[in-house]
Amino acid sequence: MAIRADLQQRLTEAQEAGMCLCSTSESDDRRLRAACTRGDLLSPFRHVYVDSAVWNDLKPNVRELFRLRAIATLHPNWVFADVSAALIHGFAVSYSLLGRVHILTAPRSHSRSNKEIKRHLASTVEETKIDGIRVTSATRTAFDCLRTYGFRESLAVGDSVLRICEMTNDQLANAFDAYNRSHVHKTRAIQIAELCNGRAENGGESIARAVMIEQGFQIPSLQVEVPNIANPADPYRVDFFWQLEDTRVAGELDGREKYRNPKMTKGRDVVDVMADERLRESRISATGVRIMRFSYADVINAQKFCMILRTFGIPSGYEVPEVALPKR
Repeated sequence: MAIRADLQQRLTEAQEAGMCLCSTSESDDRRLRAACTRGDLLSPFRHVYVDSAVWNDLKPNVRELFRLRAIATLHPNWVFADVSAALIHGFAVSYSLLGRVHILTAPRSHSRSNKEIKRHLASTVEETKIDGIRVTSATRTAFDCLRTYGFRESLAVGDSVLRICEMTNDQLANAFDAYNRSHVHKTRAIQIAELCNGRAENGGESIARAVMIEQGFQIPSLQVEVPNIANPADPYRVDFFWQLEDTRVAGELDGREKYRNPKMTKGRDVVDVMADERLRESRISATGVRIMRFSYADVINAQKFCMILRTFGIPSGYEVPEVALPKR
């Protein structure tokens, strides 16, 4: 049973809108399910479909957004919460937290959480709309994430909240403090908010800094400008920067995105991008700044990451905040 031309057109339109296709009739659903059986389509949620090849090419967070936008179309009265709301707000959400759809549910509701949906009881709703989708407010979304998840994942969310919402640590912490005392782990959320930094540009940088904090290393400055000897009017910017007694160290988190994302390569060949990167590094080194490169794989291997940091003389032995200590 082939996909009808009108369904194929709708699949294409949904994809261009950044979402999966919602079936609108039992007839459509039968044909779309048949396409799933053949392997042409996938169904990441009931009555929600997407081209298999398209889905497999998407990053996990983009996949989840495709799914959430379709679910919001099917269920316009649902209010998304927690990490689902965080994604819709544009906050940095660790891939490890993806999987279930998080929504608010009234305390008297008879619906229960299951393997697909996590329902959060709430008697009052602090919500907003983003592109027509109902979500918990930015502050409430951040509060729920920071008091619930691990330190690394929470710091990534918090950093992105400060950056996107143009807030300070104090503003975020004060907003959390205004919530009712009955909220579980409220103090934890406030303490993490105080460690957040809106200058972090992505979740990988946030998690790298979180590991530095966990391991007691000196916290670096973020997104610092360093001289460009070839063009002083156009300085370079580095991810992390330490001004030490006898040296300066620039930390650079290597990611494959800058070699693959057309927006970052600006249409250039990968070889040209890498050549420009080496030229940039040589010019930074010429100013006396030592460049310490590391990958995300290095970051999540704490032993290896600590070795790299020590090799470059990054001071350690700093007190580790309670919220960054391993849970017992």
